[in-house]
Amino acid sequence: MKGQHFKMKINLGAGLKRFDGFVNIDDDPLCNPDYLVNIEEAKLPFEDNSVEEIKAHHILEHIKNFIPLMKELHRVAAHGCIMDIIVPHHQHDVFYGDPTHVRPITVPIMYMFSKKYCEDHIKTYGSSTGMALKFGMDWEVVHYEFEWDDFYRPMLEDFFKRKEAGQVTQQEDFGIQRLLREATNVAINTKIIMMAVKE
Repeated sequence: MKGQHFKMKINLGAGLKRFDGFVNIDDDPLCNPDYLVNIEEAKLPFEDNSVEEIKAHHILEHIKNFIPLMKELHRVAAHGCIMDIIVPHHQHDVFYGDPTHVRPITVPIMYMFSKKYCEDHIKTYGSSTGMALKFGMDWEVVHYEFEWDDFYRPMLEDFFKRKEAGQVTQQEDFGIQRLLREATNVAINTKIIMMAVKE
């Protein structure tokens, strides 16, 4: 869209999901998107620094050309653009239950797109050039949380409420932390908020 100078909000891989004020991008004409785009192969039809918010709900786990897409999203993002990501948790059956899921998306993976994280990692571990530096993009992880599976939700919500009130023993805390690290199907979704850094 040449001559576009206003900031827009985009719903990436929209499917049939709609959000007020967002333009919808999908490669399926049956979804009737505002922009019919195969984000695996084509560039987004937006100018540099023209997007102020991105919703990427249940789409990134379907993307084979993931790094090029992250770079393209950074190109169109304005400084401070918020990307709201929801993906299936990589240790839940819903991730493995869809044959179109091609990769897990985890919080540590998304930190790799932060220049500050990569620079700190190089200083601490002497590793090679980080992903954000190598590919010339910068996304800061500003928040993440997990959506608990219905089976575990009552127990975990009660646990975290009591922990905040100082009512959890060290043994119970260790047991829950071990559950979160080792068990499958505890979290069903991962939610990540990232911010584009362009200055």
